[in-house]
Amino acid sequence: MYRKIWNRFKATVSFWQIWALPGAAVIGLVIAARLTGSLQGLEWFMLDTYLRLRPPEPEDDRIVLVGLDTADLQKTGYPIPETALVNLLNTLQTYRPAVIGLHIFQSQIARSQNTNLFTALNRPQNVMVMEKIFPASDQIPPPLGFPESQVGFADIVPDSDNHLRRAMLGAYDPINSQVYKRSLIIRLAEAYLVSRDSTLTLQNGIRDREAMRFGATEIPRLFSSSGGYVGAETGEPQTLLNFRTGVHPFRMLSVRQIQAKQFDPAWLRDRIVLVGITDPTIRPNIDTAATSPTNSLEIQAHSISQIISAVQNQRLLLDTWTDPWEYLWIVAWGGLAILLGHSNLAPRTKLLILALMQVGLLLGGYLLLLLLGWWIPIVPVTLVWLLIGIGYTAFYKYDWVLRSRLRENQRLIAERQRTLEQTFNVIHNGPLQTLASLLRRMRDTPLPQAQILTILEGLNAELRGLGDHLKQEILTQEESLYLRGGLKLNLNVPLHELFYEVYCNTLEQSELSQFKALKVACHFDPIAPLTLPPEQRRELCRFLEEALCNIGKHAEGTTHLVVSGTLNNNWYTLQLTDDGPGLQSPVEGEGTKYAKKLALHLKGRFKRESLSPHGTLCELKFPLTRRPTS
Repeated sequence: MYRKIWNRFKATVSFWQIWALPGAAVIGLVIAARLTGSLQGLEWFMLDTYLRLRPPEPEDDRIVLVGLDTADLQKTGYPIPETALVNLLNTLQTYRPAVIGLHIFQSQIARSQNTNLFTALNRPQNVMVMEKIFPASDQIPPPLGFPESQVGFADIVPDSDNHLRRAMLGAYDPINSQVYKRSLIIRLAEAYLVSRDSTLTLQNGIRDREAMRFGATEIPRLFSSSGGYVGAETGEPQTLLNFRTGVHPFRMLSVRQIQAKQFDPAWLRDRIVLVGITDPTIRPNIDTAATSPTNSLEIQAHSISQIISAVQNQRLLLDTWTDPWEYLWIVAWGGLAILLGHSNLAPRTKLLILALMQVGLLLGGYLLLLLLGWWIPIVPVTLVWLLIGIGYTAFYKYDWVLRSRLRENQRLIAERQRTLEQTFNVIHNGPLQTLASLLRRMRDTPLPQAQILTILEGLNAELRGLGDHLKQEILTQEESLYLRGGLKLNLNVPLHELFYEVYCNTLEQSELSQFKALKVACHFDPIAPLTLPPEQRRELCRFLEEALCNIGKHAEGTTHLVVSGTLNNNWYTLQLTDDGPGLQSPVEGEGTKYAKKLALHLKGRFKRESLSPHGTLCELKFPLTRRPTS
């Protein structure tokens, strides 16, 4: 028991040393590369690719953009006169929008001496204005006259590759850390949702208390190591941007269209109206790899749209797994690659599985993002999967070739060994028996020269015929059995019939034919429904022939011989019993050694023993199995 446990332990250690440790090293290196941020750019690229491949969505008509383009600014002037801006906002108010967001910095407005934007506005309570709070040295305050509840910051946080993938929802003022500020997108989303349902006010999350929530919809918070990010600055609540797809995600109107009333008034009623500068010389476009470069006004619209769409339409918000699940996912794929490399599949099959699984991984990552909003690790898993899979397959192919050659050599050696054994058995049961009989008779009584020549000529003919038969059998793989006297048997006949033919021929050709008054009893149970391969049939017939020859050679004075083959519960017992003197020597002969080897090969049992008071028992017992039909 302890030896089995020790052998199993050694096999496990050997497996880890040869197969698992190199794979574990690759997994460790990939994880280390991910932790240091070396894979961050590739993971961003994969996220952007998936977002671009999503099917187009319909236009979100709940948000209308009013952009001051180059022609509008040439007409009004820049900075924008405060009176022109007030007139535009008052004109928009006549169409009863749910909320208006002014996406224009105070520094971009030319104030009049005697007025301010707040006092001259109609319905000022539904107007939200913006400020800039980061960095502290470059803050831009909001337009004067608006309460804090109508002010939101519009700072954006591009990643290190200057592409925007996340939105800020709230932050502490970097100058006064006791003051917590909300973003313009949160102000506008809350105002619009409350106008539709008074219960949809902004609250703390349930699953994550630091997150923001509207009703049952909790906005997933982005952490410093979420998804492919490494060490991201996320001290303030941020979320991944789930950009709306489609050529025209939002309706865009110019100031000229508003003034000329070239639009449907229903477009603005109960909508979120965002007013901002779209002139790229003043507000440059922002790179977002998930969409084409777009202006900051549309970025705000995408951010608002993803929140209100999640609350009202259950549109997915992007989220990531926690770190333990992500790294367990990477290790699991690495373990699967190790097992695939350790399998006995052909290298071509392994490469096919590698390719199919890689396609499945890429497709699975896309479907998880599309259907569940999960951004899962694809790049590190791909590296682990391909590096281990291809590396192990290449090594295994070399090892597989060596093992194939070794198996081929072993097969050739086994074939040669079987040929030698077969040749020895044929010679041992035929010519050697004849020669041994001749020598014994010459020792007992001098034989006439003519008789000796006759026996030797017969022996010569037998040897030549035996050589021709063996040569033919090896060249043609002939399924036949060659017996003494030139008898040739077809090995495809039922086994019990073969036994009977061998029995009859051996009694006639061996020294048993010289025993006077020998009484023989013979019976073989039919076993036609069950069979063995031809090679095993040949070996069994040789065993029966050798056992009968031994009786004729050693059991002098035998008067009774019983030969039987009995079938019981799919076990066949081939038994020979005589009343001779019994075993004369404790040393095993070649025939006994061969019989034991045959029993081991057949998964059976063999015994040869003396009987009391005299006689010998020779018995071979072996199982029979039904041979599969072709």
